Amino acid sequence: MSQFSYESLAQLRTRQSVKWRAYDADVIPAWVAEMDFTLAEPIAKVLTDAISRSDTGYAWTSDLGVALSAFAQQRWQWSVDPKCVIPVADVLTGVGHVLLALTQPGDSVVITSPVYPPFFTTVTTVAHCEVVDVPLVDVDGRYTFNREAMREAFSRPEVTAFLACSPHNPTGRVFDRDEMSFIAQIAQEFSVLVVSDEIHAPMTHHGYEFIPYLTVAGQTPAVSVISASKAWNIAGLKCAQVVSNSKELYATLHERIPLEVQFGAGHLGVLAAQAAYFEGSLWLDEMLTHLESQKVLLGNLLHEYLPLVQMNDPQASYLAWLDFNGLNLAQDPAAVLLEKGRVALNSGPTFGPTGPGFARLNFATSPEILTRVIEQMAAAVR
Repeated sequence: MSQFSYESLAQLRTRQSVKWRAYDADVIPAWVAEMDFTLAEPIAKVLTDAISRSDTGYAWTSDLGVALSAFAQQRWQWSVDPKCVIPVADVLTGVGHVLLALTQPGDSVVITSPVYPPFFTTVTTVAHCEVVDVPLVDVDGRYTFNREAMREAFSRPEVTAFLACSPHNPTGRVFDRDEMSFIAQIAQEFSVLVVSDEIHAPMTHHGYEFIPYLTVAGQTPAVSVISASKAWNIAGLKCAQVVSNSKELYATLHERIPLEVQFGAGHLGVLAAQAAYFEGSLWLDEMLTHLESQKVLLGNLLHEYLPLVQMNDPQASYLAWLDFNGLNLAQDPAAVLLEKGRVALNSGPTFGPTGPGFARLNFATSPEILTRVIEQMAAAVR
């Protein structure tokens, strides 16, 4: 019996989260990273059980590293030391405080745009560092690192860290072993810290292999920041994990990251994450099968209704990076589609200097809603 299901538009409109409250009631939201699915049963049970016993105190996190370690070993053959895991509220909090702990104000941090917009401000306003943007290159419809430019950036004395996004948001790339080994090689050569945001890793589509960065990092200091939040739709419960590749690095982070940050994970978030890691794999695989069918449907709908819009085939998650440049919708297609089509997408220019003419679409919904989204988008540009 299937453990996975999705909700109707009428049901979804009763939700109170940001996806469903940010826009007017006639707008179909296909933007923020929330999914239109019902909770996995093990997660729903652990949460309702906690509420039924008024169990809403501070989080006990001793089992969190064990749960992540079990999932990582089973899913990716990645041996995570539970004693090298620090709980935090969310991935960006972890990323910001890792950079703050391990870099100096005024250092430079490499990022690869188009990339999740808060990367820019996390580097500058949290870590007080400078951004060095080395845009990905599109090679035959496949985004990858510009190796010559990456090596040149890593060689600069002011560059002390690389903030990676793997799998990549918004392009959906799952970087292969050769690509990840290249990053590890130049990180070692130039003594650059790699902090890898791996929040979308559990949503790697079938047929692709996610390579945890710490499995290729060697002895060069490196940190993964990961969470169950995106894959099981529990972002509002607040729980992520900072994973170090050595006990020495863990000790440094444990000493330098403020205690209030290390105690920032929510109790319900910890319970939900543990349920996801220990018991959520069946639901996850069914959900991924649905996402893969949605990806095919999206491609077919674009071909039928918006043939001038190009999509790079996402290899992970539920985010499609759409190129509207063929339609001449100016720099921000999302603004046009919101105004004329009553569909909310993420604005491409917010993802960096290569974002104008693009928009990001969330297809983690039902086939009916996705079809309606594309139909309304097509009507808006006729």
